[in-house]
Amino acid sequence: MLLGTASHPGELLEYRVSWARCSVPPGEKPSFVLRTFERDGEPAALVLDAESLVTRIVPLRGLTLTALEWKAMRKAVKGTPYGKALADCEKNANRRQDAGIVRGLPGARGVVLTVDLCPSTRPLDRGLFRAILQNFLAEEKPVPMGIAITGRWMEEHPEDLAWIRELEAAGEIAITWINHSYNHRYNKDLPLSRNFLLEAGTDPDVEVLGTEKAMIQRGLCPSAFFRFPGLVSDASLVRRIVAYGLIPVGSDAWLAKGQRASSGSIVLLHGNGNEPVGISDFLALLKREQGAIRQKNWLLFDLRESVAREEEHK
Repeated sequence: MLLGTASHPGELLEYRVSWARCSVPPGEKPSFVLRTFERDGEPAALVLDAESLVTRIVPLRGLTLTALEWKAMRKAVKGTPYGKALADCEKNANRRQDAGIVRGLPGARGVVLTVDLCPSTRPLDRGLFRAILQNFLAEEKPVPMGIAITGRWMEEHPEDLAWIRELEAAGEIAITWINHSYNHRYNKDLPLSRNFLLEAGTDPDVEVLGTEKAMIQRGLCPSAFFRFPGLVSDASLVRRIVAYGLIPVGSDAWLAKGQRASSGSIVLLHGNGNEPVGISDFLALLKREQGAIRQKNWLLFDLRESVAREEEHK
């Protein structure tokens, strides 16, 4: 799968899905290549640590790669948290909504926070981010969170994205950048079975790889996670997303839908100005847990670490 060519400096050339085992310095855990591309004439790769689920972008020069077919890649990562997470997602692929990983570590004193940035005419809810920092910065710096981002939101809100990146660069937040599709298509007149990414005419390469390209061009490092728009999918779509090497991540606590967060929940909020009820509910939750937060008995957890540790125990 190949996407696009460059038209100006810094744009990515030959962006493609690639599978390979990657050489690493002594003492480091094995890494695997998920994507390869070229930028300003320099070949590079999106590389995943299959144990920690951390991704990074590295130059290809000096690396030794062992190319793999997809079946061989799955076999190579089978016993890792990454491989187990992919397999878990395939087991619940038949869900119409919320297929994939929906909880973090059970029993954890706190939650995994994910903030969706779907296309919106409203500005970023910066008050949400300020409240998160106010509540957690003294106890955990940087404060971990997942941000599920769409290509269109990045196009339409460059100043808001720059503001988030400033918080990240200052070491105040640690972000797991989740692919949330490029267009986040939605038609209020269509049933779920033919809506969102299931709508006729949807191009998965544009929605998935196009978003990754847009992330990298803006200085973001795509994670190995994908969130379905509307949390809607079918078995075929789940398998397609897994075949990109991505782990679908849902939520058991979409607060605006009336779902309550419990210890280990993956909380879903919309930070794009479209869902103030969910934000209010989350701020109320922080107020209730304020004493536990001060004692470090109720914190936010990194999505990658939470899923990796959960899969290790299976």
